[in-house]
Amino acid sequence: MKQLDVFPGSRRLVEGEMPPASLFLMGPSGIGKTIFAKQFLFNGLVNGEIGIYLSTDESPRRIQESMKRLGFNVDTYADNDTFRIIDGYSWKIGGKSCSKYCVSNPDNLASVSMAIDNARKDLKKTRLVLDSLTGLMSVCSHNLTFFSKFLQVIVAKTRASESNAIFLAASDAHDPVFMSYMREIFDGTLEMKMETKKDESGEEIKRLLRLFSLKGAKHKTQWALFEITNNGIILKSEKETRCVMCSRQIDWEPHLEIIEGKQYSFDSTECATTYKKLKALYGESFE
Repeated sequence: MKQLDVFPGSRRLVEGEMPPASLFLMGPSGIGKTIFAKQFLFNGLVNGEIGIYLSTDESPRRIQESMKRLGFNVDTYADNDTFRIIDGYSWKIGGKSCSKYCVSNPDNLASVSMAIDNARKDLKKTRLVLDSLTGLMSVCSHNLTFFSKFLQVIVAKTRASESNAIFLAASDAHDPVFMSYMREIFDGTLEMKMETKKDESGEEIKRLLRLFSLKGAKHKTQWALFEITNNGIILKSEKETRCVMCSRQIDWEPHLEIIEGKQYSFDSTECATTYKKLKALYGESFE
């Protein structure tokens, strides 16, 4: 079975195999962070990993419904307990949670930490989403130092279990000091932003993503266009280079060869060898 991206666009942004990591995802409200996180979890479920979603902003029922609309049907995974929602939302409306993993008092970070430990007890290679740090901080009375220690413990346990995690925050809701703290805690930082461009046809809004940092792996840091589609988030390219042999998009440095005075770009040396053999067989008619 084909392995899906660790996170949307990871194979485009990270060269080679991506190490297990706890990532900080920051961006303005409404840009698509939650969709990104849900896709990250669904990819893990399809790959046979346990998915754990701690939500402060949505009920478990709404999470499953919204994922289904995006094409990420998690009903089967929820039924067999491989998709686990830690409900940090229902307390807001005084309702009883429909999830067996819940936090009755998110102001108490110790209870939040215990709920996460309970959901991934004795498990290896899980996927965790905390959506969101902004929502958690809005009800938490602890100071930034205490909050950062709480996160450091979760990140350390994530590393020990060889797992992946994404922690979301609204960049427009926090000051630079908070953001600096967060960058230091996690293994890497993903950033999202919007750009508005006006022309004769009207106003165009572009969504952009970049992998600002990632420990232990070579990665691209340029901003990449992305779109929210019926199949989740897809990274787009303003300028694409494709292999002349297999037509695959070349995301890293192409293998260049000069053949009969003309330079060609290939995805690999194997593609270049195949192309030269066919060129020698069919002559100028082969392009």
